Amino acid sequence: MPAAPTTTRAARRRRIQRRRRTVATLVSAVIVASLVVGVFGFVRSLSERPGSEASGAASALQVRTVSDATTPAPTAEPPKADAPTFDTAAAADAAMTVLGDYSDAVRPTKDALYTAIQSLRAATTAEAANAAQAQVTQAAEAVKADATAYRAESAAKASASNTQPIGGDVAAQMAYLHQHVFSYNSAEWGDYNPYGGDCTNFASQGLIARGWHIDKTWYSKGKMWTASKPWIATAPMAAYFDKLGFGYSTEADLDRVRVGDIGLFSWGETQAGMDHTMTVSKVEYVPGGPPKVYFISHNYDGEYRELTNALYVEHQNSTVRIYHLP
Repeated sequence: MPAAPTTTRAARRRRIQRRRRTVATLVSAVIVASLVVGVFGFVRSLSERPGSEASGAASALQVRTVSDATTPAPTAEPPKADAPTFDTAAAADAAMTVLGDYSDAVRPTKDALYTAIQSLRAATTAEAANAAQAQVTQAAEAVKADATAYRAESAAKASASNTQPIGGDVAAQMAYLHQHVFSYNSAEWGDYNPYGGDCTNFASQGLIARGWHIDKTWYSKGKMWTASKPWIATAPMAAYFDKLGFGYSTEADLDRVRVGDIGLFSWGETQAGMDHTMTVSKVEYVPGGPPKVYFISHNYDGEYRELTNALYVEHQNSTVRIYHLP
């Protein structure tokens, strides 16, 4: 029986300890809950203040959202209603080719076309562009008409003595020359460079490509030393052209020169008469001055040998006859 009180006291002590732990747990839970409620309430009160950063950020976000929704997306600016309706630069470039293709027109007609082309380039409104294009078209037709009339006149003057075709295929002539200016067609026509020069032989080949035919005076059988002097030598070729009745220009009057004509040169320093033969490969219009004339040839192999440079830089006090082929 003595053990009973001890057991009773121990049980009572355990019950008291359990109650204390339960109370402590409840108190801790209450404290934590109070802290959580207090913190969230404080944060919410901050967001509800009119001047708070959170409120400002929310307002800014709302403004941006509304602004983004109401501002239309940028679009490409439409062309001005009075702007040119066509590419004036391309039209001007196309008209410039007329000055090259019909370089043998009389000078005033070419000047008028060039002036109209410049007006077309400067046009900034549809009205100005249309007016300038009309002027360009009219001026271009005048250039073509004058050059065509000049060619017909030249052919008529030479008709009594000319035995070669009129006109011919100038494009084929130039294509052949450009193809063989550096790659000689020696297997078919020979190469006379080791014997004084191949320049006239080369120009003659171009005329065959143009549509000319050999005759009793101007000919080659293809092999070396089977060609006549007018076929391979400059001075005899000049005499042949004179016999055919062809006219020519000099370095002082180049307005009637065109691609496909033949230039026969006398170098001033040699004092030996005619020295070199070349074919006109390009004629460039120059406002306010004579045109620039370029040549293609053998010997001094090249496709665009400029006239004044050849006459006065490469050589001294030189002259040229540029024969017009009708």
